[in-house]
Amino acid sequence: LARREPPPGRPRLDEADRRRDWPEDLAEIVYIDHFGNAMTGLRAARLPAGARLAAADRVLEAATTFSDRPPGTAFWYENSNGLVEIAVNQGRAD
Repeated sequence: LARREPPPGRPRLDEADRRRDWPEDLAEIVYIDHFGNAMTGLRAARLPAGARLAAADRVLEAATTFSDRPPGTAFWYENSNGLVEIAVNQGRAD
């Protein structure tokens, strides 16, 4: 690219990694960051306002910021990717 030449190989289409059987949302933890927050494959915008989520043996309420919940309390929030992320105020969700 620095030489202003196309890269070797054939172009890749945006649809190359998509499959018909893939779900719109994935109700699973897909990534845990180094703070211990658990990112899911659920889009937060698809959940109704005030939705509560069940995770393991807990029911989690939504929060806008970590300080909305007492220390040690697990909750979910919409992360910067628009996905549901599970966290614990001043703790780890993993």
